[in-house]
Amino acid sequence: MEPIIELKDIVKYYGDNCVVNSINLKIYENEFVTFLGPSGCGKTTTLRMIGGFEYPTSGEIIVNGKIINNIPAYARPVNTVFQRYALFPHLNVFENVAFGLKNYSRSAAKTNCRLKFIRTLDGYKANYVSKVDALKAELEEKLAEENTTEALKKQFKAETKSKIQELRKEYNQEVVELKKQYKAELKECPSGIVDFFGGKEKVMQEAMEDKKRFGKKNPEKVGYFDMKRTINRKIKEAVDEALEMVNLSGFSNRKIDKISGGQMQRVAIARALVLKPKILLLDEPLSALDYKLRQNMQYELKEMQRNLGITFIFVTHDQEEAMVMSDRIVVMKDGVIQQEGSPKDIYNEPVNRYVANFIGESNIIDGVYLRKNIVHFLGVDWKVLGYEFDDEEKVDVVIRPEDWDVVPLEKAHVVGKVISSIFKGVHFELIVEIEGQEFIVHTYEDVKTGEDVGLKIDAYEICLMKVDGSCKKIVPIE
Repeated sequence: MEPIIELKDIVKYYGDNCVVNSINLKIYENEFVTFLGPSGCGKTTTLRMIGGFEYPTSGEIIVNGKIINNIPAYARPVNTVFQRYALFPHLNVFENVAFGLKNYSRSAAKTNCRLKFIRTLDGYKANYVSKVDALKAELEEKLAEENTTEALKKQFKAETKSKIQELRKEYNQEVVELKKQYKAELKECPSGIVDFFGGKEKVMQEAMEDKKRFGKKNPEKVGYFDMKRTINRKIKEAVDEALEMVNLSGFSNRKIDKISGGQMQRVAIARALVLKPKILLLDEPLSALDYKLRQNMQYELKEMQRNLGITFIFVTHDQEEAMVMSDRIVVMKDGVIQQEGSPKDIYNEPVNRYVANFIGESNIIDGVYLRKNIVHFLGVDWKVLGYEFDDEEKVDVVIRPEDWDVVPLEKAHVVGKVISSIFKGVHFELIVEIEGQEFIVHTYEDVKTGEDVGLKIDAYEICLMKVDGSCKKIVPIE
């Protein structure tokens, strides 16, 4: 399967500060991908480069097989929902959602045609200037020779001038031909909003049907105002459909300052969806919402993405949002991708301490992989499954708080002392001290502070990582 978006060796500098460092990533059609990381990790900058609001210092951004590095934001098959929504306060809900359609004056095809013309023209000019500079440099060398007479100098200058004039004629002819080609291609380009609704013939046909429906005279004759009425009807239908998608039917005439934060967020999404983008970028759109509303919107966004079949690229620092909504999570730190994978893979098999600590809570313990399926930590040899390391290799052992089993002391692998016990509603969170180290344990057992507690863990619950964070070898469980 070909990716809909591909990032190749993307680097972005602000001055001397590298904020995105050699990112390589493929994103596929209908995927919900989340860039996850703390503030300053480069996730929003990466999103903005895909959207065309920033340009990479080096590397390639490829969409549908075409490099789009220099294509402006409005010409990309991408729409963005911003963190602060960017709604127009002087317009009502309907007018905000319809804004993109009503201003759809220049089609992407025309823009791409224009950009192609400019790039080709720049290439012709650069080639011409390069050749002229080479001739001038060659002339300077000849004039600098000691035995060059005045007559020869005059001859060299005349020859160089003639060659430059010939180059100029060739350049001018290339430009004339290029302009002819550009004008011809421009005529074939679709024209804005009419093209958005299926092209001139389709809109004219619908305009005829509208005239017949309303009993207008001469329905077969369609003028400018007939087309405009039909386009306005189709804009209203498109906006109503988009508002229905986000459960805002009946809110068309509401002023923006008369709706809640969650409704504003839905209006911003509807405004993006009404243009039927292939890719939707969402820059932390839920960060301003309260906890309960944020939870509801997480499920709604995922359901919306599944129903529409649009590729969603979501940016957040909230691991819960990423886990709930994503098909794939890209964990970032200091402009570098630390790990990518499904939420389950990221949680169960983190590649390094940073990912293990950032995704959920973790107990990370120094250990030694003694031999096949045996790891030593906390003074005990434990059985482990699914890994292959060198014998006696030092490893990082990851145990999630919920993976500890609280058992009677006589059945325990290790015994610790409870120094804190907090009831969290669903479970108790214990802080247990073992051999001078503190560990987080989640249990349904009500163990009091100061009591000894017995712990064990199943072999398949133990996660091992390379100490240096490099790729580990996972093998099938026999």
